[in-house]
Amino acid sequence: MRIKRIKVLLLSSSLLLAQSKLTEDLWSKLNPFFGGELSFIDIRFLNTPLFSYPTNYWGLTFGSNYTYFRTEDETFAAGPGAQVTGAFQFLGRYGTNWMIQVPVYIHAHAGAGATAYNIQRLGVGVGAGVRLTAFQLTYTSLSGNYVGKLRQTFINPTAFIDIAINIRKAIPTLLRFYLDVLPSRRNTEIMGSIDPVPLDFRVFGGAIIYPIAR
Repeated sequence: MRIKRIKVLLLSSSLLLAQSKLTEDLWSKLNPFFGGELSFIDIRFLNTPLFSYPTNYWGLTFGSNYTYFRTEDETFAAGPGAQVTGAFQFLGRYGTNWMIQVPVYIHAHAGAGATAYNIQRLGVGVGAGVRLTAFQLTYTSLSGNYVGKLRQTFINPTAFIDIAINIRKAIPTLLRFYLDVLPSRRNTEIMGSIDPVPLDFRVFGGAIIYPIAR
C-alpha cells in the first residue's frame, strides 16, 4: 500500500514539474505588447468612396507575438501572433463611433524587437494574416445634420510592416503600419435606401507599440 502511494506521489510530482516547465517555456516565448493606434476605414460603393474622406478612430491595442523559431543569437524570430484593438471617435451630441479589430497573423522579425532579449538599435518585421473588424459609424449631411448609423462586421486578409527603434538598448519602440490587402463586400443598410447596398470595406492605419517588460 505504501509503495502504491509513493508511486502516486512521484507521478503527481512529475506531472506538476512537467506542467511548470511547459508554462515557463510558453511564457519565455511570448512577447506581449501594448500601444496606441490610429485606424481608418475605407468604405466604397462600386469602387467610389462613400464619404469624402476615410473615418478615423483613435484607440489602444494589446497583443503578443509568439516565438516559434529564433536564432541562437536572438537576431531573427518568427511565429504566430494576435492582438486586440479598441478604438473610438467622439462626436458630441451624436454619440460615439467605435471600432474593434482582432488581427491574427504570422510574423517574422529581425534585429531590434525580434525577441524580448534582443537589444540591437534597429529592426524590421513583417506579418500577414486575417483581420476581424466590427465598427459603428455615424454619418451626417454636408450641413452637419444627423443622417444615420452604419454598422458592419467583416474579415479581410491583412498585412503589416514594423520598424523597431531601440536607441537606449533597453525596450524598443515599434512603429507598425498595416493595411487590409483586399476589401470585403457586405450588403449594408443605409438610411434612404430601400434595399441593402453592396459596400466594400477595408481598414488601414498605424500604431506605436511598446513591448511589455518581464
